[in-house]
Amino acid sequence: MIRTVPFALLVAVLGPALATPAFFVEAVPLWVAGLPLLLGIWAGTRLARAAAMFGWLATPAAVSAIGLAGIGFDPVQVWGGAALVVMALACLPAVFGISLASFGMTLVPVFPASPFVPLADVLPAVGVPALLIVALCLACIELLPRHRGKALLALVAILAAVNGTGWEPGRTPPSAWAEVPEPLGLTDTGRRLAVLDVLPDGGAAVLGEAVFRADDMAALAAWCRAAEARDLTLFVGVTETLDGSLPGATGWFDGTDRGAVWRLDREGCAPGRAPAVVARAWLGIPGVTGDWVGMPGRHGDWMHVPGEDGQWLRGPWEDDSWTAPEFLVCLEGFLPWAWLSLSPGGGDVVVISNDGAFGALPVHVLRRKAAGAMASLLKRGIAHAETGRTVLVRGEGGFDR
Repeated sequence: MIRTVPFALLVAVLGPALATPAFFVEAVPLWVAGLPLLLGIWAGTRLARAAAMFGWLATPAAVSAIGLAGIGFDPVQVWGGAALVVMALACLPAVFGISLASFGMTLVPVFPASPFVPLADVLPAVGVPALLIVALCLACIELLPRHRGKALLALVAILAAVNGTGWEPGRTPPSAWAEVPEPLGLTDTGRRLAVLDVLPDGGAAVLGEAVFRADDMAALAAWCRAAEARDLTLFVGVTETLDGSLPGATGWFDGTDRGAVWRLDREGCAPGRAPAVVARAWLGIPGVTGDWVGMPGRHGDWMHVPGEDGQWLRGPWEDDSWTAPEFLVCLEGFLPWAWLSLSPGGGDVVVISNDGAFGALPVHVLRRKAAGAMASLLKRGIAHAETGRTVLVRGEGGFDR
């Protein structure tokens, strides 16, 4: 039975059938999406392993295709390319096994569908070494010619015992940031005024990704006026465009739109000063918001922001990590390498995002689950600022400036 084509087709269909609710329904745990991969390991045949990986990759590939089509890419090319990538990657476990193929995919920093993320969902607060030990155990089980099913069942029983305190949707350490719904506004000005209306004087807030572009002087001035008038500290998602004027950004990254977080307050908005750059995306979508390798300038001794005359200014990097949360930008919330790049033993992590390209698809639920699994694994508090959905707020006196 397990060596037949119908069984492989069943495994392939089971992947998206389980992944869809696991990704987009809050009450369904993320680890459910990884069950077909265990089924492929148990079956042990090349066909079953390929079918299991195909089923696992199908839903993330569809989500990616919807997003790329939503920002203007040709849907035919996007969907055709997604199908080819899924079929090509599904061949890897047929040759190397599911565990080794998963290791290989995860080694690609920008790969957004690592099977290790749902595995992290059942290993809260145990850390990366324990995650790797479990992954190595799965790899060893996959190599067993006999008793593979019993060994796999034993490992699953151990994981169930470790996780026996009970799974809770979105289980993560608490964050000090309060999450409030973002008020609606018909225009950029209306949205800005509505957001400011929910902020207490002297407080701090984190807005979502791509609130304005770095060269939009009018938007920067408007947010700065509000910060100065009400003594606010605003962490705002800004879209920067990499060009040859950035150190290390020549050629390879030219023209890449990259997410960043600027800190707007009385000091940074004062005449002759520039906003502090708190964070810049390190990883992004290859060819869209990043490339296959990490982008320069995430940490360094420089910052790059526009001046009042529209010309780009360069000055010392203002590292506010001791007073601000650490930030991940959009795709980085899904990426294990982005999480591992954060400072060890740090405080809260804030994931900023803008899911307008996905329409009604609840990608924010998937991001919260994936990021929550990594945050729980690493024992980090986490909060989300989502453009058009949520704003993070701290009241007066609740933020050390």
